[in-house]
Amino acid sequence: MVLMILMVMSCESQNLPDVSDISMVIATTSDVTVGFNRIGFSLIDFDGHAIAAEKVKVEAIFFPAGSDIGVNRYEALAEWKLIPGTVTRGLYVAYVEFDEPGEATTSNPGFWQLVSTFEIEEKELWSKAAISVFKNPSGVQLNTLVPSSVTPTGRDVESLFEISSSLDPDPDLYELSIHEAIANGKPSVFVFATPALCVSKLCGPIVQMISEIKNDYDENINFVHIEVFENPDVLVQEGRLSGTQVASVEEWGLVTEPWVFVVDKDGILMNKYEIFVSSDEIRGAIGRLINPN
Repeated sequence: MVLMILMVMSCESQNLPDVSDISMVIATTSDVTVGFNRIGFSLIDFDGHAIAAEKVKVEAIFFPAGSDIGVNRYEALAEWKLIPGTVTRGLYVAYVEFDEPGEATTSNPGFWQLVSTFEIEEKELWSKAAISVFKNPSGVQLNTLVPSSVTPTGRDVESLFEISSSLDPDPDLYELSIHEAIANGKPSVFVFATPALCVSKLCGPIVQMISEIKNDYDENINFVHIEVFENPDVLVQEGRLSGTQVASVEEWGLVTEPWVFVVDKDGILMNKYEIFVSSDEIRGAIGRLINPN
């Protein structure tokens, strides 16, 4: 699994940097494909300080093979989303459509570039970042049946620390295996994360957020946490950040963490969120399943 170090923004204002010093750091990159994609990113200056702007426009520019002239294929506005458990830290999120693959490889030499435009102190600034767009997803595809993985539950262990690196595991998140949740006729929220081992430091807050959201839905929704590595208690004791992955990580085609998946009552994947997701996004996805009209 790729361990991603994510530079997370704070919405506190900073001194205005020169445009050349601004970097657009894309957080969601492992599964970007043709079609609509949820892109999370931060804007940081040369010293690593966050750039905070009220309005950020994102343009998707495609560069055909052999051409240094890009074509603007799509525009979207980015929305600020708070990191769970914080009051100032977050990322920008934009839904961007890519109409063809661009991997900047020998077999697929075209490539995509994202350009963000924003104003600070009445001055228009911009930043850009390259992004690879693939024809097919590496993980589970939206609107398809998710793998009916057999994952460990609290019934299988003497201590939840054997299957969770959370400092205080919520027993409710380990009542069901993925395959049991898919079979019981209820919508599900699955979160793959290693709270104590996650390099991005987002796993713990996101698992905690899912635990809190769970309390608002009685027993109408399944909520399941899947630890990415086997024997997390041993890894924590030894101070290691990685180990043998559980089988479901490969079955779901995951190369980063954390991931949150929202699945309907028939086991069809309706929403997926890489690295970062806010409480309102999860609640909105659940709401659309409970009240589709």
